[in-house]
Amino acid sequence: MDRKKIFGIFGGFLTVMLAFTLLSRAVSGAAMAKVETVKISTGTIDHKVTASGRAEAGKEVAVYTENGQRVKEICIQEGQTVEAGETLFLVDLEELEEQIMAAKQELEKLKLQGQDAQSARSAEQQNRQNAKNRAAEDYNTAVAQGNSAVTEAKAAWDTAEQELQQFLQSNPGSGNTSENQNAIMPETDEDQAKKDKESTAGEEQNSQKDENQKSADPKESNSGTKEGSQENSLAGQNKETAAEWESRKAQLEEAAAQAKAVYQAALSSRADNVKNAARALEDASIQSALDSTGEQNEISRQQQELALNKLLRLKEAEGKVTAPVRGMVTNISITTGDFTTEGTAVRLADTSKGCRITASVSKADEKYVSKGSPVTLTVSGSRDRISDYTVSGVTENKEDKNVLDVTVDLPEGVVEAGTSVDIEIMQKSPNYNTIIPIESLYEEQTGYYVLILQEEQGVMGSELVAKRFEVEVVDKNGTQAALAEGMLTGDQEIISSSSRAIVDGSQVRRKAE
Repeated sequence: MDRKKIFGIFGGFLTVMLAFTLLSRAVSGAAMAKVETVKISTGTIDHKVTASGRAEAGKEVAVYTENGQRVKEICIQEGQTVEAGETLFLVDLEELEEQIMAAKQELEKLKLQGQDAQSARSAEQQNRQNAKNRAAEDYNTAVAQGNSAVTEAKAAWDTAEQELQQFLQSNPGSGNTSENQNAIMPETDEDQAKKDKESTAGEEQNSQKDENQKSADPKESNSGTKEGSQENSLAGQNKETAAEWESRKAQLEEAAAQAKAVYQAALSSRADNVKNAARALEDASIQSALDSTGEQNEISRQQQELALNKLLRLKEAEGKVTAPVRGMVTNISITTGDFTTEGTAVRLADTSKGCRITASVSKADEKYVSKGSPVTLTVSGSRDRISDYTVSGVTENKEDKNVLDVTVDLPEGVVEAGTSVDIEIMQKSPNYNTIIPIESLYEEQTGYYVLILQEEQGVMGSELVAKRFEVEVVDKNGTQAALAEGMLTGDQEIISSSSRAIVDGSQVRRKAE
């Protein structure tokens, strides 16, 4: 086969192959996902939380009047806005006058009771002081009289003992000093009996001896008859003198014993009298039991005086009960013709200091809502946006723990109480250097990633593929995400959208191609 024919066949083959390649690439290109790309940018991630609420008075004020007042007229209705000092209702003045008179009488009675209690207390104190003074006087008297009686009795006893001792020392025929000294000591009954027995025995021995001598010597017996007669006469006289001495001695001893007994009785009497007087003084000195009757009466008097003053002030106001502040009537608890009770008569929503807006947001937004966060308000039915106010407080909803109650306090005149208000809370983040659209971010259980458009060299030449890059998200909202710095560069193209699902390694083409 000639060479020309061979080149022709080879050329035809190449043409067919080129045709098939072009056809294959066309088919493959038609099957590729079309993607759009973005590049990283800088900026902030703003978090916006929206909610709706109703403007309410910042606080409620309870209006009441004295208990038991007959309501004559009610001058307001619920939902009505009233000014400070405006009449809310009237009470019956005739009924009020009767109560004032009764209160004055009760106050006067309490004053008299207080005076009586004070008088009785003073009299009791004086009586107790008098009793104490008398007990002290009786004690001093008992001590003085007891001391005097003891002193007199002791002196009498000393005198009786001295007379007895002097008498004993003057014992006739006693020449022995030691015997005289022994005689000074008081003798007991046994000692005296022993002494009498010894004396009698001695006399019998002497008598027997004389008789023996007479019988042995008759001469001496006869010659001594005259002398014996004289001696017998002296003995009789001595015997009579001894009996008198013993009798006097017994008298003196009895007197000394009686004086001693009187002295001991005086000691005992003094001790008893002083003890009894001391006990009486102690009893009179005991503090009386606490009695708070006077204090209680004074408290009751002060309370009654306060109640009377309130009634008098109500009379001065001509029975009018007025609004203490500017506000809206939220509740009326009284009825015309009935008597007032201790509870609230009228309740006002105080609008004199502005109002409060309360709205509920999801607890998932808790980190974006805090006290001091700026808010923008839009009143229902108006396109005007009110700014320059902040969140006053954030609390957990009492009924639903997954909801937060956000409050915004506004000054007077900004929003009327009862108005529906939309609130928008915006929280701006710090400036980030790597921000991508939220749709460029993919999330799976292990974390976040993005797909980067990357050019690679293939069999058919240069082609575009999607490459997976793991990233770290530091912040995001509903439209953007901020990534940690250094993970992507400004030259990389990040796939933000695709005509079909793609994965790591998928061939893609630009949407514009």
